[in-house]
Amino acid sequence: MSQSSGLLKLASLAKETSSERRRELLRDITDLYFDNQNTCSEVENEHFGEILSQVTTDMDAEIRKDMAERFAKQKAAPLQLLQQLANDEIDIAGPVLRHSPILQDKHLTDVINTKSQEHMRAISGRQDLSTEVTSSLVQKGDDETLLKLARNDGAQFDRTSMESMVNRSETVTELQAPLVERHDMPADLMNDMYLFAEQKVRARILERNEEIDPEVLQQALTQARKQASGKSDPMPEGFHTAKHQISSQLAQGNLDGTHLLKFERDQDRLKFTLGLAALAKIDYQITDRILRRSDMDALALICRAIGFDSSLFVTIALLLSTDPNTNTGDSGPIREMYSAIPVTAAQRTLRFWQMRQKMENQKAA
Repeated sequence: MSQSSGLLKLASLAKETSSERRRELLRDITDLYFDNQNTCSEVENEHFGEILSQVTTDMDAEIRKDMAERFAKQKAAPLQLLQQLANDEIDIAGPVLRHSPILQDKHLTDVINTKSQEHMRAISGRQDLSTEVTSSLVQKGDDETLLKLARNDGAQFDRTSMESMVNRSETVTELQAPLVERHDMPADLMNDMYLFAEQKVRARILERNEEIDPEVLQQALTQARKQASGKSDPMPEGFHTAKHQISSQLAQGNLDGTHLLKFERDQDRLKFTLGLAALAKIDYQITDRILRRSDMDALALICRAIGFDSSLFVTIALLLSTDPNTNTGDSGPIREMYSAIPVTAAQRTLRFWQMRQKMENQKAA
């Protein structure tokens, strides 16, 4: 049977109403397609695709799943059929969405915009994903979908999508570890994560900071300057007066850790917060956030980076502690935690936070 006559015969059999005969027909068409796909003309291949799609539509799920598995990894396959299978129920669509090289970005984004989270998760597992596709997934995906996406080394992210993933990770903590491990995670965003990341993730951020090449670090700092936000929360009452006083003390060389202790002992948390921010050259909002959360790890990082000795930090930590179980007579664990922070890694994290303050100063000038 010639290819053309075979196609004509199969086309006529496509009208068959018997389910068993249609099942046999589908197998015949599929076998004929694979036997002749390299020798058929473009028009004949298109006919194959049309017939396969037509016959597959009314087949039961088991047969459609078999078709999906047979065609999923083919480098040459009918686009019409693959689009049809990609929009089928997930057990059928899954292999095609995960593997088919025929499906292009526009086909994948159409599925993302119209189908289920299970379909999105299948797409998230593809070997390669463009920024266009990941952007759609980040916008539409649920937590589980984004977690799979974050773990996919073949996924490419633009800056906006990566920022969205980082912001999401503040509440979806499972995202934090895979994001920090990504080779394409911008260093400035990674260090922003330190402000809310879980303890193990924070330790990994410090490790990665020590691994960052100085040239890469400088590029990341430049990016941080470009991306710094001008948004700020309302300041507390007395903020500007207190800030002026702190700025004057700093300019006169009359501000150090002992002054911070005095502010806290005098129950002047505003001046303590402003004083720490001034010494660290970082944004007031950062120190305020850290202190309101009683975040001793982040506080330790700042103090370590600006050179406070362990005795001074322990005293500060005990003064600030809101934990009723804190043993003021046993400072050993606090001292050990503080000493374990690598100074250079802490300083690198601090440099990213300092970018915000520099941007604010430039805007105010």
